[in-house]
Amino acid sequence: MKKKRLMVVLICVLAAAVVAGGIFLVVKRDNKGSSAQGEAGTAAQSESAVPSKKIKIACVGDSITFGYALPNREKDAYPSQLAALLGENYEVKNFGITGRTVSLAGDFPYAMEEVFEKSKLFGADIVIFMLGTNDSKKVNWDKAQFANDYDFLIESYRAMPNHAQVYVMTPPPVFFEPGGEDAPDNAVITREIVPFIKQYAKDNKLSVIDVNAAFQGKGELFSDGCHPNEAGAQRLAQIVQQAISEKK
Repeated sequence: MKKKRLMVVLICVLAAAVVAGGIFLVVKRDNKGSSAQGEAGTAAQSESAVPSKKIKIACVGDSITFGYALPNREKDAYPSQLAALLGENYEVKNFGITGRTVSLAGDFPYAMEEVFEKSKLFGADIVIFMLGTNDSKKVNWDKAQFANDYDFLIESYRAMPNHAQVYVMTPPPVFFEPGGEDAPDNAVITREIVPFIKQYAKDNKLSVIDVNAAFQGKGELFSDGCHPNEAGAQRLAQIVQQAISEKK
């Protein structure tokens, strides 16, 4: 009888041990599974928390890009309006500076300004380049010099480490009669600068935005015959946005 009782006790103890072991194994498996799921969840959260890289656009130019004569250039200059059109996936920065020329022999060469270096250090994915209006002045115009220095500026942007996509823009027409030595000359813009830029773009496989053609006969979009007003800057932004969207 004592032997039987001992046997029963032993069996119960063994059974309890097996059950306990099973529970322990289940708990271990559950803990392991929960841990793996937690790690996966954390990784997923980390990936989703990393913001997507914005496409950087550098708008290089003279007073037309800068937004000269606009009541609120910070809001109404074409680069600002371009940023609004493109949306939050883009970062657009204005590197325009008034009165600047392509030509290094001009009165105010763009390449001699600090903003030129800043525009390269910005790390743009896209460069929108529009200079030439001030080169058309009698005091500045030299076709050979312009061609040489235009190539220098464009190649400076194309040589950046991130291989930016460069769009070259023809300057818009000016809507006043030729003035003195220090006034932009529409004849030089139309007959010399615009054809050169188009041919340069073709020879170097660059995208060209023909602003000059788009604004022909639209003097009402310019505040002083040379600088776009709010509506003109908006139209310019739309033209650039369309060109970027088509290329993309």
